[in-house]
Amino acid sequence: MSSGREAETTTFRTGLPAQYRLIVGLLGLTAAGGSILAALEAGPLPLVLGVLIAVVFVAVVMMTARIQVGPESVQIQVAVVFATEIPYRDITRASAGPVTGLTEGMGLRSLPGAKGYLVGGPSVRIECGPSVVLVSCREPARLLSCLARQNVPTA
Repeated sequence: MSSGREAETTTFRTGLPAQYRLIVGLLGLTAAGGSILAALEAGPLPLVLGVLIAVVFVAVVMMTARIQVGPESVQIQVAVVFATEIPYRDITRASAGPVTGLTEGMGLRSLPGAKGYLVGGPSVRIECGPSVVLVSCREPARLLSCLARQNVPTA
């Protein structure tokens, strides 16, 4: 028996906006470069530290938010390790959210009144009764359209 839900999955991927990539990349380059320069006089420990700093900053610069709109739920993942799944029956409303940036942070964030899966830029606000999930999405109107096709109330 068919539930009337679409069988296909639509995936949205959103990376850090270019200006944030530049800022974070320059900070990482400066920190890693300073440690590596210190290694020239102090031995291998600053060199190892510089390489570790570079790896962390590369991971941040490459961070993405992924949203999968499936047949029964929406799955959200940010920075590969933080994820949640929200069944459509639990969603009371979805709407365009605020544009987020460095102030709100990136990754899994605890925000006033919401849990954020953020990389910066436009977002979608998903209300689940008293709780709210905010997720970065480059195409909020398209995501809301996909959710509306799943009978999720949208605004």
